[in-house]
Amino acid sequence: MSQAYLLLDGALIDNLPSRLFELAGSTAFHALYQQTAYSTLVTVSPVLVPVVPNSPLAHTFTEEWRATAGIWLESEVDEAAVLQHLRSLIHARVEGDVRVFFRYYDPRITHLWLADLVPQQRDRLMGPIRLILLPESVHPGGLIRQENPEQPIAQYTDKPWLLLTPEQVDHLSAAKRQGLAQQLIEHCQQHFPQRLQGLEPAAQQQWTLACQRSAERHGYSAADQITRWANLHAALGDDFPNAADHAVYRQILDDKGASPAQRLDNLNTELHRQLLIDKDLSA
Repeated sequence: MSQAYLLLDGALIDNLPSRLFELAGSTAFHALYQQTAYSTLVTVSPVLVPVVPNSPLAHTFTEEWRATAGIWLESEVDEAAVLQHLRSLIHARVEGDVRVFFRYYDPRITHLWLADLVPQQRDRLMGPIRLILLPESVHPGGLIRQENPEQPIAQYTDKPWLLLTPEQVDHLSAAKRQGLAQQLIEHCQQHFPQRLQGLEPAAQQQWTLACQRSAERHGYSAADQITRWANLHAALGDDFPNAADHAVYRQILDDKGASPAQRLDNLNTELHRQLLIDKDLSA
C-alpha cells in the first residue's frame, strides 16, 4: 500500500516543528540532518513527515509550501527505508571531489534534476520513491513517476555517493537564479513598489537579473547581499553606482581598508542618510 509523505524545507518554513504539531498533532516527523555530519544544523534541516490527502497538513502544503519549500512523494516501502534513502541525498560531490549540500527537495530543483533523465537513471536515483508530485508551473504534467520499481535503497555516508557533473550543476543553478529573482521582485514590491510599477513580468525579471549582475561585478553573490544591493538599485536607479551624483557611493566601494561586508553596510548607511535628507527637504 502506498504511503504519502511531505519532504519540507526547514530553512524556508519558519517554526516548522511547531507548524507540524499544529497541523498533524502527534504524527512523528524526521529531520534528515539528524545522525549525519550536519546534525548541528538540525534546526534548518529538511523534514520528512507522513501526510494524509485532504488533511489540514495537506491543504497547508498546497496553499503555502508546494511552490518552493517542499515536495509530495509516495512510496510502498516502510518509512525507515524511505528516510534512509532521502537522507543519503542531502549532499553530493561536484568537480574536484568537493562536497556540497543538495536541495533536491526544492520542487524547481527536483524537476531540473530528474525530469530529463532516461528512466533507468531516474529510477535509480528515486530508489524507493514511486511518485513525486510537483506544481504544474514547475513540471508540466505535475508528476514524476518511477517506471522500474525494486531499486536499491542508498545509505547515508559522510562521503556522498551522488556525483553531480559540471553540466548538471550549471543546469540546477537555474533554479537558484529563478528563486532569487522572484525573491527580489517580492522584496522590491514590498519596500520600493514604485520601482516595478507598470512593468510586465518579463521586464521585472530583466531588472532583477541586472541587479544580480551588478552585485556580482562588485563581489556580492550571496542572496542576502544581492537583496541589499537591490535596495540601492531600487532607490538610486539603474545607473547605480556609475551615475554622476553617485560619487559618494563609489568612494565607499573603493575603500580598500573595509571588508566587502563593511562596504555594503556603509553603502546602505549612506542610502538611509540620503533618504532622510531628502525627506527633510521635502517636508
